[in-house]
This record gives sequence, structure tokens and C-alpha cells, in this order.
Amino acid sequence: MTNIQISRRFIMYYFFYKRLLLYGLKNYLLFKASDKLKLNSKKALFGIIISITVVVSIVLAILFNPFKSNVQVFSDSLSALVSKSQELTRKYQEEVGKWNMKKYDNLTMVTITDRYLSQFEELENEARNLTVPNGHDNIKNSFIRSLESEAASYEHFKNYLITGNRTEDQLSNDNLSLAYQYEKHYADFLLKNH
Repeated sequence: MTNIQISRRFIMYYFFYKRLLLYGLKNYLLFKASDKLKLNSKKALFGIIISITVVVSIVLAILFNPFKSNVQVFSDSLSALVSKSQELTRKYQEEVGKWNMKKYDNLTMVTITDRYLSQFEELENEARNLTVPNGHDNIKNSFIRSLESEAASYEHFKNYLITGNRTEDQLSNDNLSLAYQYEKHYADFLLKNH
């Protein structure tokens, strides 16, 4: 299990169990404030200690689950990379939006595109290093092809910015559509395995 997976799961369960503990603490304080229930405050404190122990045990069991399948580990790793990819795409599209609003000239957008292309290349390399369970190579490959197609789209867009050639603009759109087609394949897998 990667650190990203552990961190993501820990944060999710941390907030859930934090609410559970705060609820128990609130009840303890209510018991403590009540004159009639002063005798029960020791029982409430004992209950809270037991609750904390149970919560910590459950969190540790979830975080360090030795029974997680290879498919689930792959799915979690792929999901983390998909999140990175989506964030990268979102940020790049924000930059394209600024170019469309004439906040950037073509040369500035070319420089920005080059910066994002190198980030897509790094993400492709991370994807290539994913450990894949038997029978799931096609899922990994569809993610890599999606990244490659998106990067090719941005490369053609960069060429369009430099040359003004409308064919490059069309190739950019075609590659972006192709990236979406690949994305549907691995997205179905992630929906079934999360």
C-alpha cells in the first residue's frame, strides 16, 4: 500500500472517528454536569476510554489491512494517478482560458504548454511503473494512452500557436477526443472497483 493510499484512507477515517469521539465526549460532559448522574460519570469515562480503544483498533485494522486484493491495490493506485491527471488537466485548461481571454499571447501560451507537457510526461512514467494484477494490463494501457493522447493534443495546440496552421488545431481536438475514449475504459474499471 502506498503512502498516498494510507494518507487518503487515514484522513477519511480520522474525521469519521473524530466525530464519533466528540459525540462520546459531549455525552460525558453532559453526564458530568448533571447532579443526578454524577455516579454515572465514572461509567461514562470508562465508556469513552473503551470507545477510543475500539476506534483506534478499527482505524489500524483498516489502514494496515493485509487482506486487500491486488486488484484493489491497483485500483487505489490508479485512482490516485487519475486524480493527479485530472488536476493537471484542470490547471492547464485554466491557462487556456486565460489565453482565450487574451490575457496571454501565443508565445506565453507556448511556454506554459511546454511546462505542462513535461508534467504529463512525468505522470506517464508513474503510470508505466504501476504494478498490474493479471488480466488488467488493458486498464493500465488505456490510462497511459489517454495521457499520451492528451499530451499529443497539447503538442498540436502548441504547434497551432506557433504556426497558425488550422490542421494542427484540428489534430489537437482529435487527440483530445481520443484521450476521452481511452478514459472511458479505465473509468468503468474504477467505478466497479471503488
